[in-house]
Amino acid sequence: MTTKEKVITESISRIKRELDGIDEILNANPLSEIIKLRQKAAEITEGEKWRDKSVLAELNEMGKEEKRLFALAKKQQNTNELIDRKVKLEMELSDLNSELYFINYRKKANANSV
Repeated sequence: MTTKEKVITESISRIKRELDGIDEILNANPLSEIIKLRQKAAEITEGEKWRDKSVLAELNEMGKEEKRLFALAKKQQNTNELIDRKVKLEMELSDLNSELYFINYRKKANANSV
């Protein structure tokens, strides 16, 4: 594998990872998950159950998850920027895949001519 091929394949894998991250953000539905968490927390805190240490630990974990979901919801506010970035990455990915195809095509053509 030539250096050019190696750089192209590494770039392709980096772009695919970034695209997966963008898709994860765009496809997530954090607000409905937050509502579900809060409903569960309301059920847990009814009565005297909330005084149990294991329940308090569970509520603490739910709070951390809610914080993560709010951060995700904040990232989704930049949807236009994310979509623009995704389009640019997909165009770059297409260019890299084309370049990799032509490198392999030239290799095969050279191997057949020898």
